[in-house]
Amino acid sequence: MSNLPVVLSLAVVGVVVAAAPALAQNKPPAPQEAESAPSESSLTVGALQIGSSANLVIEGININVASNGIVYSYNLKNTDAAELRIAAAVSLPELAASADGSETWVLAANDPENPIGLTITAGGAPVTTKAEVRVSALGVDRLAEVKAEHLPLIPFGPETDKALAALSPDAAARLAALGVVSLRDPKEPKEPLTADWTLDVVRSWRQVLPPGKTTPIIVKFIPVKSQYRMDKEDLDDLEDMTDDVCLKPQVLGALQSRLKSNGAWRVTDVTVSVSAPSQWIDSPNPTFSVHKPTPDAIVAFCGIDEKTAGKPTVLGSAPEDDDTDEIRIVIFEPAGK
Repeated sequence: MSNLPVVLSLAVVGVVVAAAPALAQNKPPAPQEAESAPSESSLTVGALQIGSSANLVIEGININVASNGIVYSYNLKNTDAAELRIAAAVSLPELAASADGSETWVLAANDPENPIGLTITAGGAPVTTKAEVRVSALGVDRLAEVKAEHLPLIPFGPETDKALAALSPDAAARLAALGVVSLRDPKEPKEPLTADWTLDVVRSWRQVLPPGKTTPIIVKFIPVKSQYRMDKEDLDDLEDMTDDVCLKPQVLGALQSRLKSNGAWRVTDVTVSVSAPSQWIDSPNPTFSVHKPTPDAIVAFCGIDEKTAGKPTVLGSAPEDDDTDEIRIVIFEPAGK
């Protein structure tokens, strides 16, 4: 499998030619507008989930965020005099195709069982996890049907597009009847098919915690982030971000000022899970460490420690009074014109 970042897109570039009115037949055709490129979207990786025990204490959670990697650190203490064994799992992002081709995603690897480069250590030692894979369509597991047709499990991207195009008419009709792929119009036999299944992967393992000790569990991965450019015409979109990332008036003003003066921002947009490892055990609020890619970058998220906003690493914590399980973090870098 290739570990190089791959851009997976479902955009189909096409041109629709309309019949010209009779009076305009001798005129040169009007220039056609190009289809807009699909927008790069982000996906959320699930936080660590663990089983419960009366002797288990969650001492701390920190989420270290950079544009090219995220690290969750959990300190788990076994207060018992005996070894403790608990179930543990991390849910990978749910992958589904964009039905209208309006979205695209960048995955770290074209590996259906680990498209985010996930690695886990416990007490400094690598953890071997098991992949629980589910391919579903209409709520039914269709892993066998997808594998039988030699289709890639990731429901989008060049390899999947190629495999779908190679399906026989009978196979395409059979899979469409199961809700696995889109329906091919008999009048448009060359119309590309779209995968209609969803890929869900959970990496699970049995975690051993030694007696009377604190064990650090480190979960690392490459985020499925959104990256885009903001120019003067995006001032309204910037305003719309205010509540999502808790932009203060002074920060919003600085961001707007650059756009109004015909400058631009290169934006990295990522969402992280702040779910507690267990609903049955008290858990401290996660703390954040967000690294700026450049000294003049601006970081924004709810729960930011404003005293650190100008430093290379911006600190913060998940708001205690917020019921959400996710925090959106946006990094603005000055971009050239």
